Amino acid sequence: MKKVILVFVLVLVTSFGFAKPRIIIGSPYAMGPDVVVIQRVIMNANNILSYFQNTGIFYQNTTSGNYPGYEWPKGSGRMACFTAGLSIGCGINGQYAQVMASYKGEYAPGHFKADHSWETNADFKMYSVKAGDNEYTNPDYANWYKIVPYGAPYKDINNNHQFDIGVDVPGVPNSGQTVFECMGDGDVSMRSIGEGFGGGVTSPLLGAEVHFTAWSYTSPVLADIQFMSWEVINKGAVRWDSTFMGVVVDPDLGDAMDDYIGCDTVLKLGYCYNADNMDGNGSPPSYGANPPTFGMNYFRSPVNKSTGVPLGLTSFVFFTDVGNSPPPCESDPSGEPIPAYNMLQGMKKDRTPFMDITQTPPKRTKFVYYGNPETQTGWTEAKGSMQNCGGLTTGSIISTNPSGDRRFVFNSGALDFIVNPGDTQKIVVGGFVARGTSNLNSVTLLKTLSYTAQRAYDSITAVSVINIGTEVPAKYNLLQNYPNPFNNTSNLKFEIVNTGNIKITVYDVQGREVQTLVNERLVAGTYEVKFDGSMLTSGVYFYKMVTGNFTETKKMLLIK
Repeated sequence: MKKVILVFVLVLVTSFGFAKPRIIIGSPYAMGPDVVVIQRVIMNANNILSYFQNTGIFYQNTTSGNYPGYEWPKGSGRMACFTAGLSIGCGINGQYAQVMASYKGEYAPGHFKADHSWETNADFKMYSVKAGDNEYTNPDYANWYKIVPYGAPYKDINNNHQFDIGVDVPGVPNSGQTVFECMGDGDVSMRSIGEGFGGGVTSPLLGAEVHFTAWSYTSPVLADIQFMSWEVINKGAVRWDSTFMGVVVDPDLGDAMDDYIGCDTVLKLGYCYNADNMDGNGSPPSYGANPPTFGMNYFRSPVNKSTGVPLGLTSFVFFTDVGNSPPPCESDPSGEPIPAYNMLQGMKKDRTPFMDITQTPPKRTKFVYYGNPETQTGWTEAKGSMQNCGGLTTGSIISTNPSGDRRFVFNSGALDFIVNPGDTQKIVVGGFVARGTSNLNSVTLLKTLSYTAQRAYDSITAVSVINIGTEVPAKYNLLQNYPNPFNNTSNLKFEIVNTGNIKITVYDVQGREVQTLVNERLVAGTYEVKFDGSMLTSGVYFYKMVTGNFTETKKMLLIK
């Protein structure tokens, strides 16, 4: 059975040289020569214009070839990034498995059913809504209800925790634009050794279902930032071992041949800046004098559930276009699955360590160029690098790196990072630009913007306590959560008699604290708070309310 993927306004579509799309229902995985028709969506609500593609890549414009797809400022013709995408590598039953996205992308629109079979149809497309849209002006707005069951965000106007057509508002609340897609690795024909970063591994598949959201705000403080979120769910039958997830970025800041890169381990930030104070000749796509800096960082990283601690930024490394004649172990791992997996772990392609040459003697590191370019403290590209391969920790040292075309991979993962069937991991990153008084001052300004964006994200996603009744209750009461059992989210209602500090905490069966939902001063009344268990494994959990001399604990059951 075959169907055409429907295309609506705000969406650009071409065949990209591929065969017609198809739908596979009931088979373990989509097989055969046909692959997905490429769909692209432009996000341009604020100062950034960028492309998103239904194969898992973004910031690349493949409309009529391969071109950079992140324009800043919007309408200038100047480009700050060429492409990016989320890549995943892991072990499954002792075999290596991966799904990659860098230059082409190996994801396809669709989802996994309960029996682990792959399903897609015309509803599994990229959706885009803007502030001010309605069901009459944008078909994606009218059809948003079709994709809400797969994680599409919305503003719950009546606070009843379900999407009501004509009442609730599609998209991330208060955003200028939201793009959403449900995709996964169930279509094996999307695997390609020409993906660009690894690529081509067809067995075993991960059973990875990804709920991808991109959004932006029009407020001046956040006008140069776009947010991207991936909810990665193991919909397969077996666990993922030694899991590493990395965002692969080819920045190409203006003129691609005069770039440097760096990272900030505290901010969990990777960035690209111009090696000198003049980018190209100033004509688009270059920026000329005092060029900006482009960066991406983790606002939220996966959580290692064996420890309950977010993984954060576990490595920042790079690879180089073969046209620049890099050492063999630093060249593009195109069509090289295991070398790409090594880079996701923070090593060179052949598992040779990167060496921090500013240490005496040079020391192994998984974070290249972590120093401050403006103050020249720590290790920066201006201080050079070691050209070592073959597992060696010694090699020739370049005192100052020549500028050139840079690509970087910033990763989050661990050898003991396990993703069990049904587990959900969430990653949130930002892509943004800052322009200061010089190429180096732009890096400093970008770091300030990164800090501001992290605080904004934290405040936007903070758990909110809703007052649903002002009448003073007869007694303190912690009610049973609903629904219970629940899948991912449940609501907790509680009643308080006197104004005071209320604390509600969730614990696992071992008594370990999972999350504090409420810890603030509230006036007398009835309240409700939502608990999000999407990052937790199935099982029994307890939630406890403490205020003054009152303590009460109840049990809830999470089932995925």
